[in-house]
Amino acid sequence: MAGVLGSASLPFIGCVALLAAMVLQILSYATPYWAEVTLSDSGTTADIGLWRKANCLVNKDKTGCMRTDHMNYKYTEWIDAVRAMESLTLIFWAVPLVIMPVYIYVALGLYYACTMGTMTAFTIFGAITNIIGIIIFGAKIGENDWKTGWSLIVCVIACFLGIMAFVIFLIACCNRPRFAPERHYLSGFFVDPDKNKLYVIEAVENDKMSSIKGSHINHGSHINHGLVVD
Repeated sequence: MAGVLGSASLPFIGCVALLAAMVLQILSYATPYWAEVTLSDSGTTADIGLWRKANCLVNKDKTGCMRTDHMNYKYTEWIDAVRAMESLTLIFWAVPLVIMPVYIYVALGLYYACTMGTMTAFTIFGAITNIIGIIIFGAKIGENDWKTGWSLIVCVIACFLGIMAFVIFLIACCNRPRFAPERHYLSGFFVDPDKNKLYVIEAVENDKMSSIKGSHINHGSHINHGLVVD
């Protein structure tokens, strides 16, 4: 993979890990199975998430499950903090997932430390807010003797993948790739205003520059042998 992607190989691997983390984060964010609780008013069990609760009603008339988007008021004092942390995680992780594909395309031949550093920071910020939200919700599970739901487990897995992506991005940020000199070429155009001529400069390897310097144009500058257009 390194031979195909060049300096973009590590960012690509990190981006894949972050994408997997984002998918799991969205899944846990939207599903109402973070914990299983016992309802004090009816004595039945219900599953709660960040935004919804799901509980099954069994009576003489019908047997079925009911979901509602309205969380019980007693949960809102702390669950708003969890919602905020997990929402920030989605925002922080969305930024690298938008920018990194563009960087990977450009990084096939270039390297931008500032871009990599910024995306690395966004990734770890998202992981930190995710951890804070998990800790708050986990503390409430232990305090109320609830059962852990699979949505919370999925969120924890997403957090680990986010940390993995951060480590990969950090390695890519610290290890500046070394480009072979023969991959660098000098090419372009030169306009001589005095002679009204356009010089098309050939693409020439750096290690051959010393042997192909052309005539002086202005101010002692040099050009490579190329096409001269009047």
